[in-house]
Amino acid sequence: MKSKTIDSFFKKKSTETTQSPSEASQIEVPHSSFVPLNPDARPSKIPRVEDEALDLSNLERELGLRCAFRGHDESSGSKNCGNFLEFLSLLASYCGKVEDILKSAPKNASYTSSTIQKEILQIYANRVRNVIREEIGDRKFSIIMDEARDKSKKEQMTIILKFADKQRQVKEQFFDIVHVKYIASLTLKNLALVATAREVVEVHQFFKDLSDIINIASASSKRHDELQKAQAVEITRLVSINELATGTRMNQIGTLQRPGETRWSSHLNLVTSLLKMYNATSTILENLKNTASNYSQRGGVHKTYNRLRYFEFIFILHMMKEVLGITDNLCQALQRPSQDILNAMSLVLTTKGLIQNLKDDGWNELVKNVIYFCETWELDFPDMNVQYIVGCSYNKKEDVTVEHHYQVDIFFATIDTQLQELKSRFYENVAELLTFTTALDHKELFKLFDINKICILVNKFYLEDFSQQEKECLPYELKHYELDVCKHPNMRKISTLSELCKSLVENGKSVMYPLVDRLICLILTLPVSTATSRWKMIF
Repeated sequence: MKSKTIDSFFKKKSTETTQSPSEASQIEVPHSSFVPLNPDARPSKIPRVEDEALDLSNLERELGLRCAFRGHDESSGSKNCGNFLEFLSLLASYCGKVEDILKSAPKNASYTSSTIQKEILQIYANRVRNVIREEIGDRKFSIIMDEARDKSKKEQMTIILKFADKQRQVKEQFFDIVHVKYIASLTLKNLALVATAREVVEVHQFFKDLSDIINIASASSKRHDELQKAQAVEITRLVSINELATGTRMNQIGTLQRPGETRWSSHLNLVTSLLKMYNATSTILENLKNTASNYSQRGGVHKTYNRLRYFEFIFILHMMKEVLGITDNLCQALQRPSQDILNAMSLVLTTKGLIQNLKDDGWNELVKNVIYFCETWELDFPDMNVQYIVGCSYNKKEDVTVEHHYQVDIFFATIDTQLQELKSRFYENVAELLTFTTALDHKELFKLFDINKICILVNKFYLEDFSQQEKECLPYELKHYELDVCKHPNMRKISTLSELCKSLVENGKSVMYPLVDRLICLILTLPVSTATSRWKMIF
């Protein structure tokens, strides 16, 4: 890297620029902190603090946000060679020996090619993984598998190891990331309510159409601005006819929300944002039908506009608002780092109940809302009592009305997928396991502490982790634990099970009560996979 390139990471102090003392103190670095990496390094290559100051924000922007590990153009004249070559050049500017080696090395043996970069990265990755293995030792750990898509839309699975270290500090260490060809609810055993809803063909098509609408309406800053202007006009119109109440922070102009890349994202914000901005979105698409730059874009916008105004799309839009509105609390709660298991299980039960109530009693209200919406925006809607026709007029379903199709084939079918997913993820044994773990709950001075439940927990779910003799000794150890630890003054301010585990080590109680300590460690690495949106296996 040339010295003029290095200047992009260091900015000279200008006497012409006024600077407050506090600002100056934030960017100036003491001269003693600049120590050559090599004693033979030429002093001329080390920036003098009197003349220059380190611009950390610029360094972060240049190398953190703009540069990938490898650069798109790694030639000597490139302004963005990637983090590897940029940092290597920065190192050479400080260390003359490194710079001499880089300059004198043959072009075919400089060891800076993309292959070498990958090998170096792999070596460091292996070293990190070995440190993690050593830290785990022979203790129990669980594997967390989490999935998402990268920028190229490839399915990526991250592998994270969760364990309690020697000090009983619970850690989740990133271990690896792998590319997988197929990820689905049945493959990863996620709580994937949106993914399972897409098993219904019409719902799958709905989300495809929804994605097209969002992409077209928000394709550029110009369209985004036009969408917000259209929404502002719509809000003004509704306020003028007393359809919207006014007040502080009410009727703010929003934007269309995009779905997350994870399958367990509930998509509720996406659906509700389109309902709020439906007329504005429709206006934008209608204008684009005639103003798009070429026939291909105009044709695509025309198709998307028609789907936006199609009754089936409107019906599913309202249906998914109700379904996702019920399941969203559970989806969000199970993704929180810390969760109250009893409350989480209660949320599962209430979610199941509300979904079932929607199926039993929600149909008429849903149809009423959909028809009202269609009448408001002058959209066509079918007669629910006529025979249902698929495509052409000759493709009829015998004895199937329009109402039957929407109620049974879409509404009931979608709700059944949600109930089945909840049932498969939270079957009776899982609920029992999670409930029993609360018997060690430290809250409210160990109010829920229950020796019998703890023993059942060990005998039923941790058979291989305790010997028969240890199982027989456990009740007696728990009695001592209850009288000692539960009344210990240092334990009264503990707020989490993880803090309790660490406190046992700090106060020497883990040695006195090894079986309790082992059980708590097992619970801390519990595969609440079983209960969370991420898949876990315990080893």
